[in-house]
Amino acid sequence: MAEAAVVLALGKLVTSFGVSSLRTYLEKEPARPPDLPYTAKHIERELDMIHHFLSQVGTKIYSNKVLEGWIVRVRKVAYRVEDITDEYSYNIALEHEKHFKRLIHKFFYPDAFHRIAVELKDIEEEIKHLSQLKRDYREMFNELLDNTSDSAHIHLLSSNGSPHAVKGDDIVGMKEDMELLGKWLDPKELDRTVISIWGFGGLGKTTQARKVYDWEKGMKSFDCYSWIAVSHNYNIDAILRQLIQELSEDQSKIPTDLDTMHRGKLNDELKEVLSNKKYLIVLDDVWDTRAFHELSDSLVDDKKGSRIIITTRNNDVASLAQEMYKMKLNPLGNDDAFELFCRRCFQKSNMECPSHLEELSRQIVNKCGGLPLAINAIGNVLAVQESKEIIWRRINNQFKCELEDNPGLDKVRSALSISFMYLPRHLKNCFLYCSMFPQDHIFNRELLIKLWIVEGFVTQRGHSTLEEVADGYFTELIQQSMMQLVEDDEIGRVVSCKMHDIVRELALSFSRKERFGLADISLETQKDDVRRLLVSNFDQVNQLIRSSMDLPRLRTFIAANRVANYQLLTLLISRCKYLAVLELRASPLDKIPENIGDLFNLRYLGLRRTRIKSLPRSIKRLSNLETLDLNSTNIERLPREVAKLKKLRHIFAEQLYDPEERQLRYFRGVKLPDDAFDLAQLQTLQTVEATKKSVKLLKYLPELRLLCVENVCRADCATLFSSLSNMNHLYDLVISANNLNEPLDFNAFNPKCTKLEKLTIRGCWDNETFWRPVFCEYGANIKYLTLTFCKNNTNPLPSISSSVPNLIFLSIRRGCWAEDIILRAGWFPQLRTLWLGKLELRKLIIEEGAIIRLEVLLLLSLPSLREVPKGLESLASLKKLNVTMQHPEFKVEWERDNWKTKLHHVQEIRL
Repeated sequence: MAEAAVVLALGKLVTSFGVSSLRTYLEKEPARPPDLPYTAKHIERELDMIHHFLSQVGTKIYSNKVLEGWIVRVRKVAYRVEDITDEYSYNIALEHEKHFKRLIHKFFYPDAFHRIAVELKDIEEEIKHLSQLKRDYREMFNELLDNTSDSAHIHLLSSNGSPHAVKGDDIVGMKEDMELLGKWLDPKELDRTVISIWGFGGLGKTTQARKVYDWEKGMKSFDCYSWIAVSHNYNIDAILRQLIQELSEDQSKIPTDLDTMHRGKLNDELKEVLSNKKYLIVLDDVWDTRAFHELSDSLVDDKKGSRIIITTRNNDVASLAQEMYKMKLNPLGNDDAFELFCRRCFQKSNMECPSHLEELSRQIVNKCGGLPLAINAIGNVLAVQESKEIIWRRINNQFKCELEDNPGLDKVRSALSISFMYLPRHLKNCFLYCSMFPQDHIFNRELLIKLWIVEGFVTQRGHSTLEEVADGYFTELIQQSMMQLVEDDEIGRVVSCKMHDIVRELALSFSRKERFGLADISLETQKDDVRRLLVSNFDQVNQLIRSSMDLPRLRTFIAANRVANYQLLTLLISRCKYLAVLELRASPLDKIPENIGDLFNLRYLGLRRTRIKSLPRSIKRLSNLETLDLNSTNIERLPREVAKLKKLRHIFAEQLYDPEERQLRYFRGVKLPDDAFDLAQLQTLQTVEATKKSVKLLKYLPELRLLCVENVCRADCATLFSSLSNMNHLYDLVISANNLNEPLDFNAFNPKCTKLEKLTIRGCWDNETFWRPVFCEYGANIKYLTLTFCKNNTNPLPSISSSVPNLIFLSIRRGCWAEDIILRAGWFPQLRTLWLGKLELRKLIIEEGAIIRLEVLLLLSLPSLREVPKGLESLASLKKLNVTMQHPEFKVEWERDNWKTKLHHVQEIRL
């Protein structure tokens, strides 16, 4: 978005051309144009004013062609600002190169900064012109901007209002949800109840609500009814007036001064109207919890069985309802989607698809991703087409273009575009960025937020780290239904998500329009403006090589599907000097060009799953590098040059040697350089090999949040845990011993403050470990605990349950400290997942009142387990039970005592 481009440009201006930081250089170098920082400051002020103007006009931009043309020019000048600030930073970097100063300083240096000064002056004039046009446009369109509210604009875009009829074929695949909604409206529950229906645009939230609303209205189950389309820019006074008018039994008693009543009087009037009434109110398309809270006090609860149905795209809004009354809509399954399509498309032929069109029809339906709105729309488009295979094949092949241009798909574009337009400003770049990745790509949260940060999309908030802020962005996109949840971790944090296919296509159309980035399309038409590029096939790679990487403004290069090669990498380094992101994971590379250090602007280097064995010495010149991903490479030791990268925040450098975890050291880390390793900003170090030197060096990394240490011997424990005690922000710790028989000693782990929530210990430990200070004082903070290869003499569960009482996830695998495990009453009241695996366990007893919130029980590879766990039936919250490789007698008892019936409440049982 243009506004986002302006924000990025402003950020670079501030950091690159700050007057105070530049004054020092000016005093040393009189050859440098003296007005350089002041010109930049003026540009900064003008861009700031443009930014505020863009914020003010909001979505009106999309309904005004002249204003939209002005936006195009703003975006281009913002990109020019980004280019010139990077050029400036590049020359500053060269200035610090000794050989540059010595050999060509006197020839090149004045010319370089003169060119920058001239370019800045030109940009300054362009921005002055844009600012003048802005003032002219504001006068010219003053009436339009004042009178056309965002909500009016959205009304034009959206057809989601209050539908007056719902066709029968619109509810294909919704039968179970409709029945559940009917039960929730049952009058047996007399308390006023809030019901929410939520999910992404186009899933049928309004359709379902309308169907139920019309049914109940026809049955006259309630005393009064009202349907309110709330939308994004709601007016509470107007909503209150509409409620009063629609819910009043006697219209003649509606006050004549209703249109002029103030808020307090309107609230009192609505309370009077609803007094002793059983009412049904639908609040359709609610975007903000405040809308409901501002109405809630007026919606009286006289214990008559009243119901309020909310439809929303936002999980926070949906959570206004109790969890038991939240309905999340999901895309239709393949069969339901095809049935809905046939009902729409083939009404003239008994809703049956002709055999010669079935394969094409299914392909088209699959591209709709289960969205009823899209399926209905494309069905309507095809219903008027001839039933000729050639016509349908053309529409199938041009589906992306049809989605963007076909008038019959306006409703689909509108429904999905509104979600994007009303995303908070800080999320729009993050969302567009996701569209660059291949269809059905699974986004790892940790990786994605690091990419957002190095792209400059994340701004500091208070005392939070950029990673914490970005984590909030990630959550917001899921809460707004813009991304689909794929997997949670063991303590409830989102691990991965994906983007709906149709959502991705529309996001790509915005991305192309905004010159944001390219993915999966030809470079010929936009190569001069390409700033971000993802390649996923060899044809694109060959095209890039043939063109000699003629992409002078490229900032981000991502290679998917293992398509990058050494020739391409060499061209990237030599021709794209402003690269900030270079992601080459799984590419067939066994070495890195020596001149990679020329990429002064590089902030992210991704070499995961490549075959490289070493990093070139020039890496020390990557002074802006923040993330270095070397996971699953052949690098065994970090070069000493890495210690010079003072902005590094994340180092990933581990290898999985034994996926089946048969040996203690199934992971390997890298060795740290023997020299100083004081990376004060480092937050992630995964994984390091413990040596006498490295455990000492760890004390110079006070900002670590995630640390994995392999090959720890007892003799080094005191030094290691002394270093760890200084890490006040440590959140996730993995400690692996160097042998099975020597216990780890946690006695020196005595932090003054810690945020430790996740702990993994591989190997045995002293029997008194969980009585050590770190667990006695801070054990209540730990939510995740994994213990493997633990050959302890005594049962540690009593001390763990006492010192670490708030565990959500507990895993004990490959241990041999007990043949019988008894979980006592009161133990682990917050535990959601218990995983016992590869133990010589004979018996598991669960006392009444133990693990009362357990949802997942995994009993894997327990060949000595002869009996079904005692007390298993008492786990009322259990949702999943998985038992594998148990003793044959276990299954005999299971079937004999009909345990499947006893555990009828458990949704998933695998035996």
